[in-house]
Amino acid sequence: QPNAMGGREAGGLCNILPGYRLVNNPQHRAEVEQFWGVRPGTIQPQRGRTAWEMIQGLETGEVGFLWIAATNPAVSMPDLKRTQAALKRSPFTVYQDAYYPTETAAYAHILLPAAQWSEKTGVMTNSERVVNLCPQFRDPPGVARADWEIFAEVGQRLGFEKQFSFPNSAQVYAEFVKITEGRPCDSSGLSYEKLRRYGPLQWPYADTWPYLEGEELDRQNRTNMRLYTDFCFNTPDGRARFGAYHSRGLAEPSDQAYPFVLTTGRLYGHWHT
Repeated sequence: QPNAMGGREAGGLCNILPGYRLVNNPQHRAEVEQFWGVRPGTIQPQRGRTAWEMIQGLETGEVGFLWIAATNPAVSMPDLKRTQAALKRSPFTVYQDAYYPTETAAYAHILLPAAQWSEKTGVMTNSERVVNLCPQFRDPPGVARADWEIFAEVGQRLGFEKQFSFPNSAQVYAEFVKITEGRPCDSSGLSYEKLRRYGPLQWPYADTWPYLEGEELDRQNRTNMRLYTDFCFNTPDGRARFGAYHSRGLAEPSDQAYPFVLTTGRLYGHWHT
């Protein structure tokens, strides 16, 4: 959960690509295709499915393969009875998670045991753009492996040996920061080595910026501490966008037969399932 910002940077939503690029932007698709070394037009211009649209796709038969990683939709999705019925209809489900048993595991055809945060080295970005290196400090149990290792081996077995030949997670991150160059989240100057040496650092952090030329890191003089001080934002006209949302009332308002409304809140440390 603390890495929601990092997930978006990497393109972890159905409508975005790495580096805060948009799937429906032809230039953005071309940039990613060129970086990945795939032929033009490989990336479809239509966005992917949202989580709920995947459930609907299982119902209609349009989704024939489902890979679930690090989440538990059999509990966390809305309309659970409908969700569970759809999961049961999936022709083939791969479930990759650090925990077992879970409610979703019961619907899987293949289980892939994954390492959790303490059992693998990686980075995460918090909501103020601070990138943290999270070092491994214990071995994963049994045959559990880091998520990147699982994805890389599957990629290699599918015939993409060159594209997934990462020796370690540091090299995965090194490739990722290259694709952020020139983007709002430019992290091209970051690396595992730099994060180990200087601790958490904020993006944008371009490879051309001489922030760490000396032994001491002067945090006060860095221009990325606060963004948009010139009031120019990352929009075509440079103006910020604010959305005004107005309540349309409850989808299921209370009545005489059901006079109560149950609502859930959040407590520190209580996330997901």
